[in-house]
Amino acid sequence: KTKTELRDCWPILDKKQEAEFRRKVVNMLKEYQKEFPVDLPYTNPSLFQSPGGRKFVAFLEVFSSFVMKMYINKFDDSLLSKPVTKNSTLRKVCYTALVKKEKQALDKALKAQAGIKEIEKDSRESMNKITEKYFELKKTQKDVEKENAVTELEKSHPEYVNSGQIDKQSILDHYDKKCEKVKEMQEQLRAL
Repeated sequence: KTKTELRDCWPILDKKQEAEFRRKVVNMLKEYQKEFPVDLPYTNPSLFQSPGGRKFVAFLEVFSSFVMKMYINKFDDSLLSKPVTKNSTLRKVCYTALVKKEKQALDKALKAQAGIKEIEKDSRESMNKITEKYFELKKTQKDVEKENAVTELEKSHPEYVNSGQIDKQSILDHYDKKCEKVKEMQEQLRAL
């Protein structure tokens, strides 16, 4: 509502827009004062001709509290306002209801926080278990790869296995001889 009301005169660029802006603000305040007389007391329009001083600061304090209350009421119906009745019995009943409602809201918040802490604790435990399992699987994978490499060597070179142990030096010597033969063949091919 405010955006559409002030769209023609905001931002203020000249004296004419300034006068239009003040006039619209005063009219909007009068409407709000009619709708919410308890929250927003009467304000003299001349206060906006030269804003400043104690009266203007007092108005801004009341108006900002009013705006915050409207904002809270718009987005949170669970908050109760202070009772404005002059009947002391009714006021006590209202305050009692307010205290009960706030206590319920606090209890609900405490339970939610406890639930969040429990979820965090369970998550940490789960992450620790997952981490342990991951490193166990990684170690098992390396062991299996090592065993597979050994069995491949045993299968491809059974002559170098003595009582379950692989003679690695003999295998290396065997491949060194093969490399020398390949080099000789390359030299012979180059010579052709």
